[in-house]
Amino acid sequence: MKLFLVNFLSNYKNEVSFLFTLHRTWLTRPYFYPKYNSILPIFIIDMLSVIRLSLVCGLFFYLYSCQDKQQDPGIREKINYWNERQSHFTIKNRDSLLYFAKHIQENAKNLPVDYQAMGLIGMAKYHSYNKVDLSMKLYEQALALLAHSKADSLKANVYAGLGLGYKKKSDYALALEYFFKALRIYEKQKYSRGIGAVLSNIGEVYQLKFDLPTAKKYILQAIEINKSGHNGVSYLAAMQTLANIYGISNNFDSALIIDRIGIAAADSMASTPIRSIFYNNMGNCYMYMNKFDSAHYYFTQCLALDSADGNLGYMADNYLTLGELEKRKMNYPKAEQYFAHAILLADSIDSKQFKFNAWNELSEIYRKDNKLQLALDAKDSGMRSKDLMINQKTEEKIAELRALYESDKKEQMIALQQSKLSKQQLVLIGGAVLMLLLFLTGWLWYHRYKIKKEKELQLELIRQREMATLDILKAEEQERKRVAAELHDGVGQVMIAAWLNLQVLEDQLKGLEPGQQNLLHKATGMVGESCKEVRHVSHAMMPTVLQHKGFAEAVKDFTNKIDSKIISIQVHIEGLEKPLETVVETILYRVIQEAVNNTIKHAHATQLDISLYNQNDGITLLIEDNGKGFDKTNIEKEGLGLQNMKSRIAFLQGTIHWESSPGNGTLVSIYIPAKNEKK
Repeated sequence: MKLFLVNFLSNYKNEVSFLFTLHRTWLTRPYFYPKYNSILPIFIIDMLSVIRLSLVCGLFFYLYSCQDKQQDPGIREKINYWNERQSHFTIKNRDSLLYFAKHIQENAKNLPVDYQAMGLIGMAKYHSYNKVDLSMKLYEQALALLAHSKADSLKANVYAGLGLGYKKKSDYALALEYFFKALRIYEKQKYSRGIGAVLSNIGEVYQLKFDLPTAKKYILQAIEINKSGHNGVSYLAAMQTLANIYGISNNFDSALIIDRIGIAAADSMASTPIRSIFYNNMGNCYMYMNKFDSAHYYFTQCLALDSADGNLGYMADNYLTLGELEKRKMNYPKAEQYFAHAILLADSIDSKQFKFNAWNELSEIYRKDNKLQLALDAKDSGMRSKDLMINQKTEEKIAELRALYESDKKEQMIALQQSKLSKQQLVLIGGAVLMLLLFLTGWLWYHRYKIKKEKELQLELIRQREMATLDILKAEEQERKRVAAELHDGVGQVMIAAWLNLQVLEDQLKGLEPGQQNLLHKATGMVGESCKEVRHVSHAMMPTVLQHKGFAEAVKDFTNKIDSKIISIQVHIEGLEKPLETVVETILYRVIQEAVNNTIKHAHATQLDISLYNQNDGITLLIEDNGKGFDKTNIEKEGLGLQNMKSRIAFLQGTIHWESSPGNGTLVSIYIPAKNEKK
C-alpha cells in the first residue's frame, strides 16, 4: 500500500489536489441557509457528512483502480517467465541470473508482494556465491514479504536458499531446519525438481557432519528422484556428494568413476561450478591414494575455475585441500600459506567448518616445526570455531529435526496406506456392485429375450391364423368361382335351352285354347326370368369385371345393374391410380356387395352413397343410406352377413363401425391401415 501511495501521488498530483480541494470545500460549506436557519435537524447534517465522505472515498478508490489498470496487462506473465529463467540459470550462468533478477525488481515495484519477492530471491541467489550474509539478508526480506502470502512455492525457494546459506556458514542445525521446511512444501506440491535438490543438500549436510550412513540414505533418494524427474543439475550435485562419501570411505574406484561421469556432464552443460566440484573430488581421491601430482593438477584446475567464478566458498575449500596436499608432501611453508588463505576466505564467508579445519591443520604443522605456542594458539582458535559450530543443543536439534521429518514421513505412509485400504474397499464394493449389475443385466437380458421369443411366437401364431384365414378366403373364392361356373355353364345353359325350346313350342302351338296359350306364355316367361337370375347370380358370385377392369369399375358395374327405381346409388372413389392388392380388392368388393344387399333388403332406403379414399396412411370406406336405421345394441344379433363383414375387415387388421338409430339411416365406416402402419 505504501508503494501504491508513492506512485499514486507522483502520477496523480492534479487529481489529488482536486480531491482535497473538493473535500475541504464540502466540509466548510454551510449546511443551512438563512432562510432555514433554525429548521434543519442535526441528524440531516450528519447524514450529509457521511454521504460526502463516502463520495470522497469512492473517488479515491476509483483513481486507485485506474492506476492499477495502467500497468502493463502482460507484465505479470513476463515476470513469471523471468522468474522461471532465473531459476534455470542459478548454477549455469550467474550473469543471466542477475539480468533476470534485475528485470523482475524493476517491473514488480507496484505489483503484489509475490512478484516483489521473486526479484529478492533472484538477487539472493546471485550473491549466495561470494556474499553469503547479503544473500541471507535478501532471503529474510523475501520471507517477510511472503508472511501472509499463499505462494508456498516461493516460500519453499526461500527456505531452501536460507538452508544453503546456513550450510555455508556451517550452522548445520538451522540449515537442516530450513531444508526440511522446504522439503515438506515440495512434497505437498509433488514438485520433484525441488524435492531432489533439497534431499541432495540434506545428504551433503550429513556428509559434512561425517554421518555417512544418513548422508548416503538421503543422497540415494535424491539421485532416484532427480533421475526420474530429469533434473540434471540436482542429479549431478547428488552424485558428487555420493562420490565424496565413497572417497571418505576409501572406495576410490567408485568415486573416480562418478567424478569422470560428472565432469563429462558438466562439460556438456558448460557449467564451471559443477566441473569444479568434481575436480575437487578427484583431487581428494588421488591425494589419499598418494598420487600427489595428479591431485595437485586437479586442485589447481579447480582453484582456477572457482577464482574465475568468484566462488569464495569453493576457493576456501580448495586452499584447504592444497594445504593438506603440501602437508602430506612435507612442504610445510607452502602448506601454511594455503591454510592461511583458507582462513581468510572462511572469515569472509563466515564458514566455521573451514576455519576449524584450517586451524587444526595449522596447529599440526606448527607442532611438527616445534612452534608449540603457535600450535596451541591455532588449536584454541580451531576449538573456538568448533564450539560455535557444534554443541550439544545443536546436535539435539539436528536429531530432533530428523526425527520430526521421519515422523512426518511415517504419518504420510500411514495415511497413504489408509488411503490404499479405502481404495481397496471401494474396489471391492465396486466389484460387488458391478457383479450385481452384471447379474441384473443378464437377468434382464434373459427376461427380454424370453418376452421377445414369446412375442415372436405370438406373431407366428397370428401369421399362421392370417394364412389360414387367407387360405379360407381363397378357398371360398375358388368355391364361388366353381359354383358360378357351374351355374353359368351348367344350369344356365340348360335353362337357356329350355327357354329357347319353349319359345319355339309357343310359336308352333298357336292353335291352343286361350287359357292354355296363356299358361304356356307364362311358363316361357318364367323360364326366361330364371335364366336371367342364374346369370345374375353367377356374375355376382364371381364378377369377371373385377379381374379384367379393376376394383373401381367392378363396383360401378355392380351398382349400375341395380335398378335406380329401387334405390339411387352414388359411388365416389379417390386414390386408386394404382391397383390394390387382390385380397384387399376382393374383400372390399364383397363387403360393398353385402352392405348394398342389406340396404336393399332391410333399410327401405331410396338413396345410398358409397365413398372410398385411398391415402398414404390407409383406406377409408364410407357407406351411408337414408333408410329406417336400426338399434345398435342389437347389432350382435344381426345375421351372418354383418358377421362376415366384420371378420373380413378384421383379417385386413382394419376396423368397422356402424352408426345408426331408428329413423335416421345407417353409416358404415371402414378403415384399413397401410402396410407400414399395420406393422
